[in-house]
Amino acid sequence: MQNTEDKEWAINPTISTEGDDAKGFFSGKSTLIVPAKGSAQYEVAYTPQTMSKTIKVKKQNGDEEVEEEEVDTHKGGLFFPLPNGTALLYRLVGTANAPDAENEIQETVTAKKAKSIIIPVKNWSKQSQRFNASWKVEGDADPALFIRGAKAFDVGGSSTKEYKLNFLSLRSGSYRFEVTFKADKTGEYAFYNVNVTVEDAGLVATIELASQVREAVSSIISIENPTAVEVPIAASEF
Repeated sequence: MQNTEDKEWAINPTISTEGDDAKGFFSGKSTLIVPAKGSAQYEVAYTPQTMSKTIKVKKQNGDEEVEEEEVDTHKGGLFFPLPNGTALLYRLVGTANAPDAENEIQETVTAKKAKSIIIPVKNWSKQSQRFNASWKVEGDADPALFIRGAKAFDVGGSSTKEYKLNFLSLRSGSYRFEVTFKADKTGEYAFYNVNVTVEDAGLVATIELASQVREAVSSIISIENPTAVEVPIAASEF
């Protein structure tokens, strides 16, 4: 902003948006001071709360009408009423792409022991939202891996709520999976990357046996199979 006069300018710009969909996405300081015979810069912040959608529009291609996809950008205006009686108007256009991962969560657990993984889910909307939770594990399906959690939960407006994900692996290894929280009404989403290192379980327990000499004694050991597949155990394993 260039001031050609001999006195300082104090300008109160106005930011507007086209429609309520982008309301509050553009912001800036309420006053811009431009020194006499000098210049100043005005910074506009774009903080979208929803992704830009792809829409289909009809266009004329010669004599033929065709349908094409376009990005429905967030639109607004920036108005500067200048002290010299003139004004400047700028058009604001913003494009919000898909979000990056909110966080990378690292966990180390022991095989055959359940672990609760806590994920802090933030609601970016001022209104309470219901989120549908889902997860996808990288690589082939593993019958020894069990991940469970609530399929839907509510988060109050502009607040954060902890989501508990139950993780259990029957064997050691490394797992990476993506947990997605999708707003029920709008389809907007946030996701987290989770990396879990599973260490060997080691000894489950120590069984002590005592008997009179030349007399047999026994102890019963219960083995639980949490999978849906029958697991045969050969006698040589004992």
